[in-house]
Amino acid sequence: MCGVLAVAASCAVDERAEPADGWATVTDGPSGARIDLPGAAEPTADTATAANGPAVTLRNYTASAGGGALEVGFNVLDTRGGRYDFDAGVEQVATSLDGRIVSSRPTAVDGHAAVDVEVSYGRGQLVLFQLVDVDDHVLQPLVAGPADRRDLVEETFDHLTRTLDVEAS
Repeated sequence: MCGVLAVAASCAVDERAEPADGWATVTDGPSGARIDLPGAAEPTADTATAANGPAVTLRNYTASAGGGALEVGFNVLDTRGGRYDFDAGVEQVATSLDGRIVSSRPTAVDGHAAVDVEVSYGRGQLVLFQLVDVDDHVLQPLVAGPADRRDLVEETFDHLTRTLDVEAS
């Protein structure tokens, strides 16, 4: 989903003794956020346009699950403070996938404003993701896969979001 530019100095992959279900814990250095992914993930970085206009750094951690049927990811946008426009961010994701927003619901994650989203795209594909506004960063856990494996997509997304620790730093 993103361009690739290695970022080794500012991000690290940290494996706990026994991550849930054999997943590896990934820690994003600049934000301090941690999340479990189905396998170790090296970060890639790119520059993207934020929902409110300015260019931001985007770090992307990805792995696959479900025998390769699912893409499991964790994106971190460095927003340098300010309020993140969730509506514009959701629309930007849907547009980038040439998809359709199925649902978008406000929520909170560890006391931080967030939104839970489903987007359908391509031929029978869906992506479930959150956008979580945390100080100078927006965190985006996501799971994408075939709509005919919706149960697996939802189960994996539920597991992924339960492991998100926004206050790890």
